[in-house]
Amino acid sequence: MSSSVGRNSLIMASGTAASRVTGQVRTILLAWALGTTGYAANAYQAGSMIPQVIYTLVSGGIFNAVLVPQIVRTLKAKDAETKLNKLITLAITMLLGVTLLMAIATPLLTRLYVNGSPETMALATSFTLWCMPQIFFYGLYTVVGQILAAKDHFVTYAWSSVGANVISCIGFGTFIALFGRATERPLEFWTPTKIALTAGAWTLGVAFQALVLFIPLTKIGLRNRPKFGIHGIGLRSMGPVAIWSVGIVIVDQIGNILITRVATSAPLTAQLKLHINPLDVAGNATYQNAYTIYMLPYSLIAVSVATAIFPKISRAIAERNLAEARNDLSQSLRVMGLIMCFFGAAFVVLPLPIILSLLPSVTVREALLMCGPLVALGFGIPFASSYLIIQRTFYSFEDGRNPFLFTVMSIGTQVIVLLVGEAVLPPTDWVTLIGVSGTLSFMLPFPILFVMLRKRFNGNVDGRRIFLSYAKSIIAEIAAIAVGLFCRDGVYRLVGARIGRDDGAMNWGQAVLSAMILAIIIAIVYLACLWALRSEELASMKTIIVSHIHGLAGRSGKPTSPNGKLGRSDAENGEQEQNHK
Repeated sequence: MSSSVGRNSLIMASGTAASRVTGQVRTILLAWALGTTGYAANAYQAGSMIPQVIYTLVSGGIFNAVLVPQIVRTLKAKDAETKLNKLITLAITMLLGVTLLMAIATPLLTRLYVNGSPETMALATSFTLWCMPQIFFYGLYTVVGQILAAKDHFVTYAWSSVGANVISCIGFGTFIALFGRATERPLEFWTPTKIALTAGAWTLGVAFQALVLFIPLTKIGLRNRPKFGIHGIGLRSMGPVAIWSVGIVIVDQIGNILITRVATSAPLTAQLKLHINPLDVAGNATYQNAYTIYMLPYSLIAVSVATAIFPKISRAIAERNLAEARNDLSQSLRVMGLIMCFFGAAFVVLPLPIILSLLPSVTVREALLMCGPLVALGFGIPFASSYLIIQRTFYSFEDGRNPFLFTVMSIGTQVIVLLVGEAVLPPTDWVTLIGVSGTLSFMLPFPILFVMLRKRFNGNVDGRRIFLSYAKSIIAEIAAIAVGLFCRDGVYRLVGARIGRDDGAMNWGQAVLSAMILAIIIAIVYLACLWALRSEELASMKTIIVSHIHGLAGRSGKPTSPNGKLGRSDAENGEQEQNHK
């Protein structure tokens, strides 16, 4: 990747890392306050999720699909400031209207997404209403943040979410100090004050995350002021992509609704049919906490790289330089596969120590319930991460049709797996089933997605190198998983932990130590296999690391390419291709 993309990726990754650290503290406090099973935990996870998915459904897809390419084009116009102010004003107006409408419809939305006990339904409605203003602020954050990204101002954009997490942590910390753990408290316990300390504080944090971006916006010379009107801001060219994007998020939310309803109904169904205590059954909170851990490497690496590479690919395609766009895409995908296959192995081999290390406020029993979905999701993380970059590439072509078709295939696969699995498996396995369905939904249609992508690049997307790179990474991942699983019980005994099928004993120190030992084992196996397979990307990363160590790069006095030779990409050699749509 180019130096600018690498620098911007590093900025985004550092901000995301800080955000994930503070976010993990927030998750620890959330699990401490509400637990990871029971109606309060399930209700909060549903209530905080609904505004996010509604934002994605109504406007998020449109913004992500059309905003960055349109901003890149707008910034080159003579009247860029006027057009950007129109874009911001239009986005704010849309978001205000949507937020008010969704707030009114909160009870109906809760019934649509949640299928649990009466206590879960009532509390989820209250949490959702307190979180509804987040729709407006998430949209504002996206619009202003992408303008800053297009102008290569990533710092505040990358770090503003840290403030949101800190504010939410203050809310949860205050709740714990005043009321302790509320896992088994009755519905009457949840007064407006207590809901404000949990959901309300999170909404306040999201508002800060968006509003603070206006500070760097003024520093780049853009004087933001309301400017109504839609003429001249590219709505006509944005229209087709926007329509496809709305279709994408509609189809995606069909799957999301089914996932949430299955997860929230599992504890109650297990109680009614199997006479199991709902606190002993994985539910929506179990899945959401496992998904949060799964998202750590995804957000830190995949989202950071995709956010940094998106404007660059958009600019190259806008200039009809397919060679440069192909080069950036290929390098991003190959490096992404190498990194994410390692994390996939880690999630499969050491889910329990990871969970207990990151969530010390949960019990071993609660952590074991999270292991199933986390392992299932781990197998699919390389494919999910790659799709994020491929999706953004399609949007750079102003192509929403192919991402829509992939989404239909993906969600269709997930729905079929969920419906069949729900019919034949006990409710105690439904949350793990959700993770399995998510992984299969990316893996099975992926070859078709790659064919779609190749057509966009006139039949040449550097497919051979990408395929070989992923094949080598997957082989190394399988070897690391095999060795890691073989060593796992011995490592547990070594640190003094005792783990059974449904419960056990492992304190935080033992979790951290066993996670470190197992991570080192699988890393050694993974890297050794890549080295034996002569992975080009491993050599590339080694060159980059060595070149940045002070004193080492200066010894030769010459820049090096990933293969150790001086050379230029096709794009640098000036190859220009036409963009045939």
